[in-house]
Amino acid sequence: MLGVDIDVDKVDNIGKKVKKAQKQRIKDAGDKGFAFSQEVVPEDRGTLRQSGFTPEWEDAETLRWGYTARQARPMEFGTEPFYPPLQPLLEWSERVTGDKGLGFYVAQHKIPTEGVDSQPYVRPGREVMRRYLKNNKFGDYLNDEL
Repeated sequence: MLGVDIDVDKVDNIGKKVKKAQKQRIKDAGDKGFAFSQEVVPEDRGTLRQSGFTPEWEDAETLRWGYTARQARPMEFGTEPFYPPLQPLLEWSERVTGDKGLGFYVAQHKIPTEGVDSQPYVRPGREVMRRYLKNNKFGDYLNDEL
């Protein structure tokens, strides 16, 4: 006799196994993306880097990582021209150059005429995630579950 045996235990709860494998793949991609963003995040005092939070499942469907510092969005995307408060820029300039001159220039000319330049760090992390997902196929994760 020639026949085929099917082990029901291997396919039991297959939907849960598929979902678990996909969630692990996405979590691994998130870990890689966040780690890269931490390498390239702009840094002065370190508050932006320290405000980063690692990938966490917000709910059953959404993995989220990012930064909570108030300067997170302006640093990522830049700004339109505006008049910034002078004192923080003077402190920054003195810390960076030992002189307040650059702070006066930035506060009175650069930012009011050009805005703050974007210094992306989240979007490059997202690109690392995209490449990870492209290069690490779902089937490899699923095989680990089956």
